[in-house]
Amino acid sequence: MKKRWVITFLIAYTVLYNLSFSNSRKESINKKMLKNQIVYISNETSPFTGELVGNGIKEQYENGIKNGFFQGFFQEKNEKFIYEGRYVNGIKHGVWTIKYLNGNTKGVLRYNYDKPNGQWTYFYPNNNMEGYENIEDGILHGKVVKYGNGGELLTKIEYFHGLLEGEAVFFYKGEILETLTNFKLGKINGGIKIFGIDGAQILEGEYRNDKREGQWRFFYKSGDIKTIVNYKNGLKDGEVIIYDKAGLIAQKSKYKNGNEIDDNGKILKKNNELKDPIVDRFKKFNRSLKYEKYDKILSELE
Repeated sequence: MKKRWVITFLIAYTVLYNLSFSNSRKESINKKMLKNQIVYISNETSPFTGELVGNGIKEQYENGIKNGFFQGFFQEKNEKFIYEGRYVNGIKHGVWTIKYLNGNTKGVLRYNYDKPNGQWTYFYPNNNMEGYENIEDGILHGKVVKYGNGGELLTKIEYFHGLLEGEAVFFYKGEILETLTNFKLGKINGGIKIFGIDGAQILEGEYRNDKREGQWRFFYKSGDIKTIVNYKNGLKDGEVIIYDKAGLIAQKSKYKNGNEIDDNGKILKKNNELKDPIVDRFKKFNRSLKYEKYDKILSELE
């Protein structure tokens, strides 16, 4: 009974709210003036209350502050998109959508009083799902999944309060396994396997807190071992053995703390490895997620 009353109240409130705006003042968007984040109509001194309209543009204000339905356009990489959503006293709240110009949905975004919250879902122009990101109180929390245009799984990874956590799986198109690894508190922790697009394994090793540890093996496309490298605390430490395609040892060397040494421990070549490309790749992945990009675009709307 209580639930039915709440629903009835919300419907009545929405109808009354929309009716009040249908009877309120309407002005051209070309008359909009912004002073200290408050909207006025040109040549007027009182903050604007009502609706500003233009070609595909609708903005609702109360005392110069965004309050109500907003629709407009933004540009991304030379492509134009439509945005729609609501403000409550200047704050984004509820469901916002981004659309392609043909009206198809590009993204469904959810806000809880200006903070991204819940599942943000993205779509290709043909309406196939591109993927989704789960967010809690403005921070990634839960699964992040990406699909190819044909519906094939490309990425499945999980966050816990903003940090990568648990198993991470990446695929080439056609769901051919590309990378399999694990994270703990945002860092690679545990085994890692990487494969080529032909399905052949490229490498196998282990990380501890983003640093390579123990024996790493690199492979030829045939599956035969190409190189064995021993690591300690992220640096080469121990023997490095290179095999030819016949399986015979082609080269053998020794390392200590990342430096190549001779049999007596004398340094032959100092360590010049500055970054781990695998670790760097996941840092770039974190920066490539869509929710931050679209939140920034919507937050910069004037």
